[in-house]
Amino acid sequence: MRVTDHFTLTLTQHDDAWWFRAQIIDGHRDEVVQLVAADIVRRQLASNPSALASWIARRAGGSPHDDPTKAELKAYLLSDFADDSNRPRLQGAVVEHLWASMAEDLYGGWGMPIHVEPPHFSVIDHGGDGLSVYDSDDPELRFRLWESKRHDSATKSVTEVVTGASGQLREHAAEYLARMSKPLQLNDDPRIQQLAGKIVKLWTSRDAAGGVGVSVGTTARRALPSRPFRGLRREFSHFETPQHREGLVIEIPRLKEFARDVRAEILKGIE
Repeated sequence: MRVTDHFTLTLTQHDDAWWFRAQIIDGHRDEVVQLVAADIVRRQLASNPSALASWIARRAGGSPHDDPTKAELKAYLLSDFADDSNRPRLQGAVVEHLWASMAEDLYGGWGMPIHVEPPHFSVIDHGGDGLSVYDSDDPELRFRLWESKRHDSATKSVTEVVTGASGQLREHAAEYLARMSKPLQLNDDPRIQQLAGKIVKLWTSRDAAGGVGVSVGTTARRALPSRPFRGLRREFSHFETPQHREGLVIEIPRLKEFARDVRAEILKGIE
């Protein structure tokens, strides 16, 4: 099953942005923890199938790893998950990976998502948080640069978090896309390879093929604001349609505990 199978997704088509509200289905929290942990491991070990098989076997109750294998897994997997006392980093990493686990299933009226460039190796690495590529039945592919944030504050609103992320995208988007163009060049799809070579120029020339998105993982404690993505519209008012601006609000009850549980699930395949 996919992570989105355990959420209700509600699409709001607003002039600020087309945005999704994702809420965990009652009784599905444990399944989401397990799926997100497995997705994180698969992304981090995408180039190392042997290490992935070792993690899966140990997580399922297999024999403990030898020291070299255990050290190998720690190097790949614990960059953001070694210390559960670093709450901002742990939550930030989980929220970024939650977006990556859901992005391929977000059909926001802007084409079919055909590729999601995943988050950084570590949440503290410099650069954009993610990129989606879309096929809209036009000769040219579309793309959307994403910024992902956590929200676990009783005093700061989701709207403020989105506005801050929007300003960050406006200021650094071209640089982020330049960095992301390198892995896109290695994609198996020749159309994505071609996009990689011109993606920065498409952005700097404000081509209609480019869009933006902000994802917020928030602990579900209070009602959402009526216009959480107004800051995204303000920073990117030059876009032709609201569909160029996409939002995702992922509501996670007890986000702090959720992130710790994801970490514990990852450790099951290491220790």
